[in-house]
Amino acid sequence: MIPARLFLALWILFVLLGGPAWADHGGPLASAPMSPLVTALLAGSLAFVAVLLLGIIWRLMTGSRRDDE
Repeated sequence: MIPARLFLALWILFVLLGGPAWADHGGPLASAPMSPLVTALLAGSLAFVAVLLLGIIWRLMTGSRRDDE
């Protein structure tokens, strides 16, 4: 019962205090310096590289599970 009350209290707090961010500037800072296509390609390529690195790290950490006899 206590976790439910805590969750409800935090939810109410976030709903009441939610609003625009203080760093949400207008004017020239609001527009991105790159086109949306370039931004999407950059984000996609960074995500792809991150997955590749995670795969390499996973492969190095687990090693070979074969019994060499």
